[in-house]
Amino acid sequence: MMKIKIIPLFFLIVQLLFSQNMFNAIVKDAKSQEALIGTNVFIDSLKIGAITDTNGIVEISGIPDGIFTIKFSYIGYNIAQLSISFPTKNTDKVPIIYLEPLAIESRDIFVTSTRTNGVIDDIPIRVEVLGLEEIREETAIKPGNISKLLSESSGIQVQQTSAINGNVSFRMQGLPGKYTQLLIDGFPLYSGFSSGLSLLQIPPLDLLQVEVIKGSSSALFGGGAIAGIINLVSKKPTVTPEWVTIVNQTHKKGTDFSSFFTNQHKKFGLTFLANHSRQEAFDVDNDGFSDLPEFQLTTFNPKLLYYFNDATTLMFGISYSTENRKGGDIYAIHNTPDSVHAFIENNKSNRFTFKNSTNDFKRSILVTNNKFEGEQKSIYSDLSYLIKTKTHDIVLGASNLTDTFNDNSKLPYPSESLDYNYFTAGIFAQDDWEINQNIIIQTGARTDYNNRYGIFVLPRFSALYKFSEKLNARIGYGSGYKIPTAFTSDTEANAFKNTTPVLLEMESENSHGMNLDLSYKFLMNEFIFALNQAFYCTKINNALVLQPDSLVKGILMYENANSSLETKGFDTNIKVGLDELVLFIDYTYTDVQKNYDKTNPHLELTPLHKLNMTLTFEKEQHWRTGIEAFYTGKQFLKDNTQSDDYWIFGIMFQKIYKKFSIVGNVENIFDIRQTKYEQIVIEPYSNPTFRQIYAPLDGIVANIALELKLY
Repeated sequence: MMKIKIIPLFFLIVQLLFSQNMFNAIVKDAKSQEALIGTNVFIDSLKIGAITDTNGIVEISGIPDGIFTIKFSYIGYNIAQLSISFPTKNTDKVPIIYLEPLAIESRDIFVTSTRTNGVIDDIPIRVEVLGLEEIREETAIKPGNISKLLSESSGIQVQQTSAINGNVSFRMQGLPGKYTQLLIDGFPLYSGFSSGLSLLQIPPLDLLQVEVIKGSSSALFGGGAIAGIINLVSKKPTVTPEWVTIVNQTHKKGTDFSSFFTNQHKKFGLTFLANHSRQEAFDVDNDGFSDLPEFQLTTFNPKLLYYFNDATTLMFGISYSTENRKGGDIYAIHNTPDSVHAFIENNKSNRFTFKNSTNDFKRSILVTNNKFEGEQKSIYSDLSYLIKTKTHDIVLGASNLTDTFNDNSKLPYPSESLDYNYFTAGIFAQDDWEINQNIIIQTGARTDYNNRYGIFVLPRFSALYKFSEKLNARIGYGSGYKIPTAFTSDTEANAFKNTTPVLLEMESENSHGMNLDLSYKFLMNEFIFALNQAFYCTKINNALVLQPDSLVKGILMYENANSSLETKGFDTNIKVGLDELVLFIDYTYTDVQKNYDKTNPHLELTPLHKLNMTLTFEKEQHWRTGIEAFYTGKQFLKDNTQSDDYWIFGIMFQKIYKKFSIVGNVENIFDIRQTKYEQIVIEPYSNPTFRQIYAPLDGIVANIALELKLY
């Protein structure tokens, strides 16, 4: 009886074994046709799968009869699916599966700063892009301004210029902030007198991406771009409405409210940004002076767009911001100043921008009994025409900039009126020539005429060579110039007191720079490794520097240096990712030499070594967390001594829900402050002087933010 039962069971097992099928395929990159090693091939319903070998071949056995969907996934590529009925009729033909690259790996990132609106991988100029994800993360931590967003970018140093009012400048390639051009949607309206508060008055919630070009770039957008360009690109209206609001509170009495709305309906588009930030004066080290200033900042930025067609858009917009910022003696800020508590610096500013060409910036600075007040008006117009052929992208254009400053203060000698009236007109041309799939060359030239300093001819050249899909190299040369102005970080730090105007015999600053970088990217299954190694050098002639003899008398007087200012160094950017775990490492080496100063040849406040590291882990649409570590090396000070080096650590956690998310963040966990090393405020306290700022003053700052997605 037992034998009768065993025989049917035996035949059933044999039938199942012989009914199992095998699947073979080859997986390749859709663009390069190269085999993708380590592609994950899986049948979800059967819980079986395999990965491709060194030839891109995969083999899955043990598939029963039936119709099954096979999924092909590889990090950096779109997922592909294939439904097959087993047993297959044609077992001799091996299918080839082509995977399309994802846009997130920068293959489809478009940049606007080069004027050709091209894909970043096909542009000969090296352009670094901070995308929407990076902006969202930093906005949730610091929604009031862009200082944190830029400070964590490779090769950019955000430098605090005032010990009491929080003003900052930013440096690229180690050069002072006056040599970097800050643009919004390609319009350079943040320069001169209006540059002092620029980073602190631009909220980031309406930004789509930040584009950074390092090295002499005046041929692109005119004077002032000797160290490079930072272009803030605004979000465009979307067919699906978007309305996001962020409320942020720090434990040191800082509050931010920021809201952004966008929508496109047929031919009309609208974006609207509203922001209000406030901070109470906060004395971190209990020395009686503010380390965090008191301020209230309000910004409104509406834009209305009309789309004639895909190529032509009419945009009308305004941007208005007003701020009142106070720093100094805490008692004087909160009460009526007296003979003992007299020192207070009060900055009042109003900025009105008629998008995208007219800017009116008014600012008054009251330091105890000395008041500096002025108004800067600038008008920028730019017209360009893009011609696309099979192998060439040609841009022809012209621009003009009117920049006027009216000194409305009546300061006693030795201060003098800083009035100026500049007009600069230019024409430019550039050609992106795709010689073949592997070589692209960009040549360009610009000629500018300034009503005071004459004609500037600015050639530019760059080339891109693609060794393979994984490895490419760029090399470039650029020239630049800077119109002399008394509005620098030095005079800003002194509230423009005892500042003399630029003399008529001054010459304009000019530069020449070279850049070289290599990029390598390796993808395998859930692993990614990306490396960018960049080298640079820039030489500035006729640099505008403070005259040593005048400084002895307490006067800020500028002159042209009798030799060059030279910067050289390199950036190393590494990204390593495994599934949702990603590590970013940015190391910058910067050596800036003042060849005109044999006694103190090192440019002050420029660290030789700077290291940024960020480790993030994200469970998509659920939560994300990150740990940050920043190292700043020793810096030379004005007296030729060196500062201490320091590390700063931070941690962030975000919990994401369908309609809102909560962010908790702690900056500077170990409370690193310059005031731990030395006293910043130097007596007499009724009229103090201050040491140079090379490290944070605010110390540890914790904040919690609520992000609401109303649409």
